[in-house]
Amino acid sequence: MKRLKSVLLVDDDETTNFLNRFFLNQLDDGLPVNIASNGKEAIDFLEHESNPEEMPCLLILDTNMPIMNGWEFLDAYGKQFDTEFKKNVVVVMLTALDTKETTEMALANPNVTDTAQKPLSDLKFKEIIKKHFS
Repeated sequence: MKRLKSVLLVDDDETTNFLNRFFLNQLDDGLPVNIASNGKEAIDFLEHESNPEEMPCLLILDTNMPIMNGWEFLDAYGKQFDTEFKKNVVVVMLTALDTKETTEMALANPNVTDTAQKPLSDLKFKEIIKKHFS
C-alpha cells in the first residue's frame, strides 16, 4: 500500500478548509496540505503545481462550488489526466447530505475512490488515511 505524501482540499468554504487543514496537521504536521477553492483551481494545481515528490495524494473534493463544481471537476479530471497520474490520487468526494443517491452517483464515477459526509473530523481523516494509505 502507498504512503500518503500530500493532500489537496477542494472546497470553497474557508472555515471548512481551515478545520480540515487543522485536523490533518494534528495527524501529521509535516504533511503538505494545499487548497483549491473550486474545481478549476484544482485542475490548474494538478496540472502546474503538483509536485511528483508529493504523490500519492489525497484529494478531498466538495460537490457544490462556484466556477467548477465537484462533478464538473471529475469530468475534466477524467479527460485531462492519464491513468498513471490518477493511480497516485485518491479522490474522496464530500457530501453535505449523506444520501444514498449522491453516494451511489459518486462511487459510480471511475475517478472517485471513496465518499465521506461533511463535516470531517480528525477521526474521519484517520479512517480515510488508514483505509487508503499505509
